[in-house]
Amino acid sequence: MNYYIGDTHFGDDRVMRLTGRPFSSVAEMNEAIVNNWNMRIHQKDTVYILGDFALDDNSASIMESLNGKKRLILGNHDRTLTKRILRQFDSVATIRTIDDSGKSVCLCHYPLLSYENSVYGGYQVFGHIHNNTNDIAFSLQQKLPRSFNCSADVIGLTPRTLDELIIMKKEGQI
Repeated sequence: MNYYIGDTHFGDDRVMRLTGRPFSSVAEMNEAIVNNWNMRIHQKDTVYILGDFALDDNSASIMESLNGKKRLILGNHDRTLTKRILRQFDSVATIRTIDDSGKSVCLCHYPLLSYENSVYGGYQVFGHIHNNTNDIAFSLQQKLPRSFNCSADVIGLTPRTLDELIIMKKEGQI
C-alpha cells in the first residue's frame, strides 16, 4: 500500500511555532509523528515523504524507527541532510510520477498548477505550504480537484493513502 506525508520536520522546533503544532517539545512532536506513522504503516508499505523530512542528520535514529519503505521527494529544507541519511531512503528524487492502483500520481514538494498527466485525469500530491492560509497556493490548490496538500499539519500528522486524501479533499479538510 502507498502512503503520503509531507513536512514532518523531525527535530525542528521552529515548525511547531509556525504551524501551531500542539507539542511542548521537539521530542514530544517527534514521538507523536513516529507513533502515528508506525500505527498505520507495515514493513511492506511504501511511504512517499513529500519533502522537509528533518532538520538535520540527528534524525538518523528516527529514520530507523519508521516502518515501511521510505521514498523521499526532496523539499527545500532537505538540503541540510547529508549522504549518510539520504542513503537510508529507498529512493530520493526531486519530482516523480508513480502509479498508485491505476492512478497516475505526480509527486513534488511544491504545489504545481500543471503536472504530468494532469490533463488525463492524473493526480498531484505535494507538501510545502503546511496549513499556511496566507500562501496563495493554499487557496489555489483547493480549487484543483486532483491536487492534494499532504503536509503533516493538514492530514493529522499521519501518513494517508491516496483514497483518504481524495475523501479529505471532498470533505473540505485539505
